[in-house]
Amino acid sequence: MGIEYTIEFVVPDHYDRSALQRKLPAAPQAPRPPYDYTVEPYGFCFVDHLVDAEIAALAFKRLIDEALRHGDRVQIRER
Repeated sequence: MGIEYTIEFVVPDHYDRSALQRKLPAAPQAPRPPYDYTVEPYGFCFVDHLVDAEIAALAFKRLIDEALRHGDRVQIRER
């Protein structure tokens, strides 16, 4: 359970996910991670599990920043 968002942008061909992974905050040891994300053809799918608001917010911000590196327009939707 949590809040799911899509961060829509034009994902470049051969997108390097490993560089993004290094930018995201590490989650503390817990039974459930504060957030999850996937890279989809339309952009990112982000889930805030409502466990640690500070870490989830930082990860969400960094995903938005990453999306903006690849274009001038990003659309965020709550699912």
